[in-house]
Amino acid sequence: MGKSQEKICERNLIAAYVDGELETDLTLLFEDHLEGCAECRTELRAHRLFVCELDAAMLESAEIPVPADFSRMVAARAASDMRGVRTSAEHRKALTICAVLALVGFALLGAAARTTLFLVAERFVGTIFSVIGFMGTAIYDTVAGFAVVFRVVSKKAVIDSGSLGPLVVLLALAILILSRLISKYHRTSATE
Repeated sequence: MGKSQEKICERNLIAAYVDGELETDLTLLFEDHLEGCAECRTELRAHRLFVCELDAAMLESAEIPVPADFSRMVAARAASDMRGVRTSAEHRKALTICAVLALVGFALLGAAARTTLFLVAERFVGTIFSVIGFMGTAIYDTVAGFAVVFRVVSKKAVIDSGSLGPLVVLLALAILILSRLISKYHRTSATE
């Protein structure tokens, strides 16, 4: 049997042929093949017979009468038929397996939760240290700024002029400018 012969003998083609889903050239090729292949003719006959029986069964609308308490009877029969099927040893074995599976499940969930808990705690502590570091840097920079401004202003105002009045004015101005810069820095870093 050649490669093209095997392709024609595929059962999918028979179903598609019966349903009328094959393309015209493939339909002609399949019909030519049917003349020489008894196996495919038998399969085609069986498929057509199945489709006819299925259509007939779908057209019949005869309903099977069911007793009114059918579901209760089936449930009662199922419950009574299962008594004595399992021994008490099998019940203990099933209970033991369920308990072991539950313990393994809880252990796996605990391990996953522990890893997640440590990750959350690590991130929280890292965030706290970052905030403390930021606050320390901000305080240090503020004090250093005040020191630099005070040194420059005091040298200019006190040593060069010999009066304390300009020094107080310059210091107040420096504090005002520095506080504005710090608040602007905090607003900018908070938005990022």
